[in-house]
Amino acid sequence: MQSFAGHILPRYLLSAAIALAVLTLNACTTPPRPSRALLSPAQMSPDSVVLEMFFVRFPFGDPTATDKLWEEIDEQQLAADLRERLSRNGFRVGVVGGQLPVELSKLLELSNKPAAGGKAEEVKVEDLESQPRVVRRHLQLRAGNRSELLASGIYEHLPVLIWSDGQISGQTYAQAQGVFALKALPQADGRIRVELVPELHHGQPRQRWIGSRGMLRLETCRPRETFDDMTIAVDLAPGGMLVLGSLSDRPGSLGHYFFTENQDRLEQKLLLVRLLQTQHDSLFNPADQPDSAAP
Repeated sequence: MQSFAGHILPRYLLSAAIALAVLTLNACTTPPRPSRALLSPAQMSPDSVVLEMFFVRFPFGDPTATDKLWEEIDEQQLAADLRERLSRNGFRVGVVGGQLPVELSKLLELSNKPAAGGKAEEVKVEDLESQPRVVRRHLQLRAGNRSELLASGIYEHLPVLIWSDGQISGQTYAQAQGVFALKALPQADGRIRVELVPELHHGQPRQRWIGSRGMLRLETCRPRETFDDMTIAVDLAPGGMLVLGSLSDRPGSLGHYFFTENQDRLEQKLLLVRLLQTQHDSLFNPADQPDSAAP
C-alpha cells in the first residue's frame, strides 16, 4: 500500500503541476481585453470652442481676391453703421455660411484636401506668382476667454489715419503691431458669437497689475490702443466662416496696415475664422433652464 501511494501520488502531483503551468502560460500570452472606458477619447470642456484660422497672402490688388471673391460673401450681416466705420478705416468684413464659395475654396487650396488634424497645421505655397500663400491653424479656447491674433508684423514707425465720428485724425506709433483681441461666446441656439476687436500694440513692454477673478497679477505687456467702436461680432454655426480683409484704395488706414505686408513687394492678406466644433451644453445657457421658482 505504501509503495502504491508512493508511485501514484507523484503522478497526481505531476499532473497538477502541468495544469498549473498551462494556466500560467495562457495568462501570460492572452492579456485581458482593455476596458472600453480606457479607450474613450478625451472630452472637451463643455464651454470649449474649436476655431480654424486661415491666413492667406496674395499680390496686392489681385482682382480675384479683392473683387470676385467678395461677390459670394455676405457683408450685410454687420450693421450698416459698423460697415461704414470699418470701410472708412480700410477693413472689409463678411460672413460665409453653409457651402464654401468656389473662389474661396480655390484661394484656400481646399479642393481634394482633408481637414486639418487636431494639432496646428501649416500649408505653405512658395510660388506667390501662381498661387497665394496659405497658413492654416487650429485654436481651442474657453468661452469668454481673451485670445490674441497677430494680424501684422511689427512696424518700426506706423503713421496711421483713423476715421471716427466723421473726422479723420492721424497718429504715429513706434514699434507697432496689428492685433485682434478674440473671444468666443456660446449662444442659446448652439451657435457661437465670435468677437474681434482691432488693437495696436506699440512701444516697449511695461509691467502692470491685472485684476482677474478677484486676484491681482503682475503682467508684462506693451501699451495698446483698442478700437472698441470697430468691434466685429457675428454669430456662426459649425462650418460658418468670418472673412476679414482690407480695401486696396485705403492707403495709410488701419485696415491697410493690418492686412498688407511689404517685403520684396506689397502683398495683401485675408484672415478667415471658421467654427469647427463646439460643446453646446444647456448648463451654460441660463435662458434654457427652467425657472427654479416655478411650481
